[in-house]
Amino acid sequence: MRRIFFNQKMKKFLHLILIFLFTASCETFDWSALGRSLQTAAEIEHTQNTIDYFYGSVIIAEDGTFLGKITNEYDSDSIFNEYGQYGSQYSSKSIWNEYGTYGSKYSSYSPFNSYSSSPPAIYKNGSCIGYLTVNKYISGAINPYVLKSNF
Repeated sequence: MRRIFFNQKMKKFLHLILIFLFTASCETFDWSALGRSLQTAAEIEHTQNTIDYFYGSVIIAEDGTFLGKITNEYDSDSIFNEYGQYGSQYSSKSIWNEYGTYGSKYSSYSPFNSYSSSPPAIYKNGSCIGYLTVNKYISGAINPYVLKSNF
């Protein structure tokens, strides 16, 4: 029982952090908005979860290559469909292909390169809502592993 309580609290905390990160948009983070962003994140937590926030977004590499959609595992264009072009660990256009241009930890176009300054962007309704990257120094960064754990 204690473990379940801890996991639920951690999940809620992670949701708040993810939502907070994206209220800052893709531009330089405005530290003066910190209090306002936390309030907004708390309000959003009650009305929409992380899945809803990212659901339907598309991932575009810096070179303009479409890398898939953030949808359910049954969508053929989803990055979470392990049998699809964008979710397979073997596809050249998949971020999950650790040997490919868009999945290698050494490629500047990959979300897994912790030093990349040009990770894939996440777009929803024509607007950039963040960057898919493990580089914690990129403003608006969302870790692909964290995103995957919420889907």
